[in-house]
Amino acid sequence: MPEQRSATETAVLRLSEGRYTDAGEMYATAARGCLYGESVSRKTAYESRGRSGVGRAFAQFARSSVCHRISGDEDRATLVAREGVAVAKELRDHVLTDVVEGSACDEFIGDMRASAGLSPDGAYDSADEGYAEVSDGASETGRPFLQAGTELLSHLSRPDDMGWDDIHGSGGDALGRRIRTKKARMAALADERVREGKLHAPRGSTEYNTDRYVCPDCGSTDVNHVGGTKLCLRCSSQTEEV
Repeated sequence: MPEQRSATETAVLRLSEGRYTDAGEMYATAARGCLYGESVSRKTAYESRGRSGVGRAFAQFARSSVCHRISGDEDRATLVAREGVAVAKELRDHVLTDVVEGSACDEFIGDMRASAGLSPDGAYDSADEGYAEVSDGASETGRPFLQAGTELLSHLSRPDDMGWDDIHGSGGDALGRRIRTKKARMAALADERVREGKLHAPRGSTEYNTDRYVCPDCGSTDVNHVGGTKLCLRCSSQTEEV
């Protein structure tokens, strides 16, 4: 029986193959599945009003837009982003009850628009205003909703791999710094991936200088275990067992 992969795992595999239209479709499928409850929590977007995992769906919409832009389909990238933005606005205005997650919707609206090559249109400023009401911003970044946004920016930064400290700083203004970083880097990173014609696979668990795997394209023996497969940590090609 063929191996069954999730939509996200299939998207990662398509990234490694350079099949960006297919990757974009699978990331959008993963986003819609998350809204429907096909995620770790098994809850739909309407079931978790105070602590939601729906940020992962918005991150997948953003990844989908970047993939379609790389494949040269700007119209499709825009459609996917607008779909995610519409859902984010509905949840922000009619479903979510927590100020942090309502503000995170604004942040993701900025992310999805920036990933599609569109202006954030004040979304980041709205998020910043909401986050300003939060007393312990650093601890709030551990929410699944916000963690998905951290992972999105880290993914788009690959192969440089921006970390938590790069995004949030070491001071007490973690959420404010997060928004300033997003405003400065999100659109630029998405545009850079499009210019390069490549979106690396996200970083999973890693092994360095292995004696079991080698990349057939660049010769690296550093491995990225992600999406149910083993990829080169350096160039995201599929590794070969020695």
